[in-house]
Amino acid sequence: MDPQQKISAFKQISFSKFLQEDELWYLLATCETVSLETGQILFEENSFKESMFIVLCGTLEVYKQYKHIAFRGVGDFFGEMSLLEPKPRSTSIRATTDAVLLEIDRDIFDNLIGSNPKIIWDISKTLTQRERENLDSIDSGYRELKRSEEKYRHIVNLVSDLIIQVNPNGAIEFVNESARLLGYEVKELTGKPFAEIYDGQLDDKRKRHVLTRRTGLRAPTDMEFSLKVDPLSSLHGLMPSMSFMVSASGMWSVPQEMVLEKDSQKEFLGTLLIARTEKMDLQM
Repeated sequence: MDPQQKISAFKQISFSKFLQEDELWYLLATCETVSLETGQILFEENSFKESMFIVLCGTLEVYKQYKHIAFRGVGDFFGEMSLLEPKPRSTSIRATTDAVLLEIDRDIFDNLIGSNPKIIWDISKTLTQRERENLDSIDSGYRELKRSEEKYRHIVNLVSDLIIQVNPNGAIEFVNESARLLGYEVKELTGKPFAEIYDGQLDDKRKRHVLTRRTGLRAPTDMEFSLKVDPLSSLHGLMPSMSFMVSASGMWSVPQEMVLEKDSQKEFLGTLLIARTEKMDLQM
């Protein structure tokens, strides 16, 4: 980009109307220009650098833990919170096309931008609008999530297999209605350590196998183990435990194909167990 193209792009920033022409040229001459190639990451969440960026060319994506938040293009700015309220960045930024940015550091921001109340007011107005858009997106996403969750739970509760979701700390986070096979109500098992219903010693070797982090073809299938029947139920008199054939799969915050990638940001969410047993005619 030549200097005139950069000035034209800078003038699309909402607060540029509060700057004189010579101030715009001063910013262009003293601030660093950053060029990014498509796919290149500018910074990641939890990183820290006191800089605000102006988009002069191209498009960038704002995201958090692989979840899309927004796009920023010519006429947008971002990173201002590292100057207004210094703290680790809460989102990541990457280029979705080749892009050119103007990086404004703290000294220049304080001397030319932060000292102008009209510019600060305009930035605050933009931030307010962004928050409103985020809230609308979150609210819409929440409603859709709740609908999907209710549908998911209804389907899972119709399945005859026992389905148990165990969190990274080993506690049962979700179990379907088939918990009644063991004489439990769902609410009785939710929050209970999985080790308490496992019939045997859940030592480190068994724990790595049963509460696996593996996913896909690497995940254990057709393991046989027993779960304890609720000692307070009438079933316990017939059998103190019940044997199951179990498939286990680790759950991660990224798609399955990214779990094995080195240096990819991922969070282990727990283990999903699907247990099958022969149907039995029990006299209650």
